[in-house]
Amino acid sequence: MSKTVVRKNESIDDALRRFKRSVSKSGTIQEVRKREFYEKPSVKRKKKSEAARKRKFK
Repeated sequence: MSKTVVRKNESIDDALRRFKRSVSKSGTIQEVRKREFYEKPSVKRKKKSEAARKRKFK
């Protein structure tokens, strides 16, 4: 979980920028998008193998 405290004499925009950076580094948004809908295990395996194939032949 990302947490950002607004520092003294810091604008909200700067704090928001720091928060967005920490969230993207931790991978929170990708995880939420991945878990937004249920995915059957067979579909997960298929996606995983297709991604591996893409990486191999890239």
